[in-house]
Amino acid sequence: MKLLLILLFYISTLGWVWADSLASKNKEGNKLYKEGKIDEALSKWRDAQIENPDSNKLHYNIGNGLHEQKKYENAFKEYEKSLNSKDSELQHKAYYNMGNTRYRMGKLLEAIEDYKKCLDINPKDEDAKYNIEFVRKKIKENEKQKESQQKENKNQEQQKQNEPSQAQEEQNKEQKQSETEKKDGHAKEEEQKSSGEEKKDEMSKEDAVRLLDALKDDEKDLQKELRNKPIEGRYRVEKDW
Repeated sequence: MKLLLILLFYISTLGWVWADSLASKNKEGNKLYKEGKIDEALSKWRDAQIENPDSNKLHYNIGNGLHEQKKYENAFKEYEKSLNSKDSELQHKAYYNMGNTRYRMGKLLEAIEDYKKCLDINPKDEDAKYNIEFVRKKIKENEKQKESQQKENKNQEQQKQNEPSQAQEEQNKEQKQSETEKKDGHAKEEEQKSSGEEKKDEMSKEDAVRLLDALKDDEKDLQKELRNKPIEGRYRVEKDW
């Protein structure tokens, strides 16, 4: 009987010492966390976790440290583990932080569900209510941005589809302009040719007139020659006076 009492005493004492050590490390971790020394705080909490790996408070605290380091997925897992606590206040805080973490992860609808669970435990939590409305507005903004982006993408696709036709139109314009210039060039050439031919025709007429005048002069000279030429054949000699 005496031996049994001694064993119970030692177990009780060890349990008290263990609890005191766990609380001390947890307290030190909390102090470091408030000072912004997140790495050191996590180290203290994990040391304490070796002694009690199922501590819901340690899971919650470690979740906070990981959240500060933006390791959101790991932080969320730690918060989930802390929900095993029968302490409603701890559950309430865990759900609230889970909502914040899911928001950071871009899971907006899930974040709203976490805030609602938080309100199920404590309906007077004004921060949770505010966060729900804030996230809802964010969802609407994202939807508008998504619609705007989709419209912009469609416009860009249409522009890309129209680009070949526009290029073809430009090419057709250039081709028409080139053809017009060619036609104008041919027309000018024809005008120059016709003008040259007319000039040639005019010169030919002048030459013809000159030629005609020359012929007339030659004919006159020929007539003169004919008149001065003696007539052969019969002729009569007139008496001298």
